[in-house]
Amino acid sequence: MKLIELGNCQKPHGIKGGFLFHLYNQTESTLKKSLKITLVPLSEESSLKPEGELFKIEKISFGNKTVCYLEGVSDRNQTEAMVPFKILIERSLFPQTKEGEFYVTDLLGLEVHSQEGFKGEIFDFYDNGAQIVFVIKGSDGELIDIPFTKQFFPVVDVANQTIEIVIPEMI
Repeated sequence: MKLIELGNCQKPHGIKGGFLFHLYNQTESTLKKSLKITLVPLSEESSLKPEGELFKIEKISFGNKTVCYLEGVSDRNQTEAMVPFKILIERSLFPQTKEGEFYVTDLLGLEVHSQEGFKGEIFDFYDNGAQIVFVIKGSDGELIDIPFTKQFFPVVDVANQTIEIVIPEMI
């Protein structure tokens, strides 16, 4: 079972056991009523077990804020004890992608190479506000950050698990 992090929660919402979720993807979400999510504490202040705990979404609303209510959590004292935590779901619960589409998380660990002989793998990624940036770990262990654009990633072959990259001149 592969768990994917969707966001985190740093504070409660209201007095009836609501949580204010910060989701990494604010425009689309796989979160919905009755979905089971795993909550993993972000600090020792959280009352959650260190390995995480499974909860079912009772109600969730999206908008300027994402507010979520979980089954079995009914007051602010419970929510205050649980935060901060990260929100994860099973990768198998993601919607099916269309032909030629993929989830960025599915590229983690894939081999990358350049025509100049560079070899490495997708180590991590982050969103800098303008685009996704991949952290690539070279065969020498060096980490380089490259924006995920067609210019720098001309070939992404998920089926064969390889990616061709063009390393920017400034690196």
